[in-house]
Amino acid sequence: SDDLVFGSGIKFRILSEDSVEPTAKRHCNLEDEKFDVSNGRWVRHPYPDGSMCSPMDVDRSPAKFQYHRPFYHGRENATCWHREDLTKVATSCFESGCRFVTNHRWVTNLKRESKFFGMWQQYQCLYVPIGDKEIQRCIEKKKISNIELRGKSLKNVVDGYMAQKLRNIGMAEGVGTRSVYLDTLAMPHVLWHNSLAAYRQVLENGMPNVTEATGSKDEYYWISGFYCTSEREPHTRLDRSLQFSKMAYDILTPKGYKMLNAFDVTAAFTFDSDSQGDGLHISGPSIKVVVDKFFHHLCDGVLLEDS
Repeated sequence: SDDLVFGSGIKFRILSEDSVEPTAKRHCNLEDEKFDVSNGRWVRHPYPDGSMCSPMDVDRSPAKFQYHRPFYHGRENATCWHREDLTKVATSCFESGCRFVTNHRWVTNLKRESKFFGMWQQYQCLYVPIGDKEIQRCIEKKKISNIELRGKSLKNVVDGYMAQKLRNIGMAEGVGTRSVYLDTLAMPHVLWHNSLAAYRQVLENGMPNVTEATGSKDEYYWISGFYCTSEREPHTRLDRSLQFSKMAYDILTPKGYKMLNAFDVTAAFTFDSDSQGDGLHISGPSIKVVVDKFFHHLCDGVLLEDS
């Protein structure tokens, strides 16, 4: 329904300031991405000083969507990437007429924070952000020759952050390499272009089996629908984003595709970080977490072997 509330049906605890929350010890796995399992929250941390992170500069390298991105220093502590100036996020406008709205709409207090430092954390497990050294080791050990993004407009949003993480990384060459694919499944466009029945046909007939049984070494990941907060186009409602994503999970998981849950992660920032002011094209902190999730699941196994 249109009044779907994030967290509905999920138990939660309110802790006093002197309460100690148990520390999660295991690393998250793909089962933790499932919609009925994923259970987390955004946690704010003290803004790091110069002893931990370099000054936050703007990344001016070319991107398909020219939106605000702090520069990524891959040789520093990987959590430094999660600093953000939220006053500069989602100030660009590409759709006709939206420039008349962007600077005059109501915003939350988050939008007024120039020194935000926070990350998504699951209650039951840990995602481990990794930097250049760990990503390079992962690429070499898994012999990854290519990481390719697929999709439509959201692909271009994710691509700007993915390019930062891969800027200093050398891909594997030679015999026995593999490719890795990250697909947005054309979200949110399919929400207004497709019926559920039509999208089911796309998933069943247009997405081949990529399990190891087929002999393929390549890996295929996909990003779930976002927590959208607008009806810019017909049928782009929150419940449909979740409905389409759940159907994709049920159909694609047995075929070997691995889901990254972006629905939960984008809930807190969907209004304040939609890069076109449309409640659909979310940028900023949420997308960094999605990219971190990607590298976590891609690399965690081989990095744990080294530890």
